Amino acid sequence: MIHPLPSGPIRYAVLGLAAFALAALAATGILISLDAPTGKTAGAVVDIPKGMTAAEIAHLLHDRGLIRSVTLFRIVARSNGYATRFKAGRYRLPREMRTAEVAQFLAETPPGPVDIRVTIPEGLSIREIASILRKTAGIDSAAFSMFASSSAIAETLGVDNATLEGYLYPETYFIAQRSTAMDVIRRMVEQFREEFGDSLKVRARELGMTVNETVTMASLIETEAANDEERSLISSVFHRRLKLGYPLQANPTIQYILGEKRRVLDEDLKIESPFNTYLNKGLPPGPIASPGVASIRAALWPADTKYLYFMADGEGGHVFSKTLSEHNAAVARYMRQRNRK
Repeated sequence: MIHPLPSGPIRYAVLGLAAFALAALAATGILISLDAPTGKTAGAVVDIPKGMTAAEIAHLLHDRGLIRSVTLFRIVARSNGYATRFKAGRYRLPREMRTAEVAQFLAETPPGPVDIRVTIPEGLSIREIASILRKTAGIDSAAFSMFASSSAIAETLGVDNATLEGYLYPETYFIAQRSTAMDVIRRMVEQFREEFGDSLKVRARELGMTVNETVTMASLIETEAANDEERSLISSVFHRRLKLGYPLQANPTIQYILGEKRRVLDEDLKIESPFNTYLNKGLPPGPIASPGVASIRAALWPADTKYLYFMADGEGGHVFSKTLSEHNAAVARYMRQRNRK
């Protein structure tokens, strides 16, 4: 037998209690849902920078998809006293974890060291890259230079060149502390392979160029180009000079022989070396620096021009010429302007 609800104040009290119970159940369901694992925490690596607040950590975790609710993480951290116990460092979450468990783990687990962020710019040689790695990541520069200059290691890593010059891809890397020189070398060569993908290999074959010839050409473009717009123009000059049998006459190859980036003198042009593109026709025997993908693409897709010469204009760009007389006139103008200054 179903009894009707009481009338009057008692009826409203019963209804109120029922509504409260339903609300409590709904809130509990929402709480359980927000605390549930996201399915992305097992094995996830979290780097917490120095000085990051609990709120910032919550947003970092939420952006990574490791927790469902920033607010719940902050409530858990505050109510359990975790907020003042979070430390900077690297954490690896061991399994699928609820939001509350992630907060507890970060508060109670000693962190490991954070990876070191190192940016390798385009156009650097092995020696210059080794110097940056020593200063920023504590990598043994002598070991790095020795391994990167080894023909045996180049062969082991599948590089068709006497050294790894040009194949240490310029990029921003996060290097684990206690990494060795070879650890970094392998990563940089692997990154090169990712950048020099199948489509670029196909294009190189269409031009009758090997990968090493392409990288060598790209390294010349990289060390000559003052801006992105000029890369394909410089490439067109080199391609035309190769086709006509002219020496490339690229000053960066002389600087590479000298081992320093200084003004090239007339006597420097007479140095006997296979890398001297004033004395020898054709490409040098290998790259002189590590090019980025923009220069690699420029080497494979030169602009369609009749240019045979170019020279720095003194303002961060180059003047391009089709004939020697045009080039000499450009040189004369530049000298007059420089003398006036």
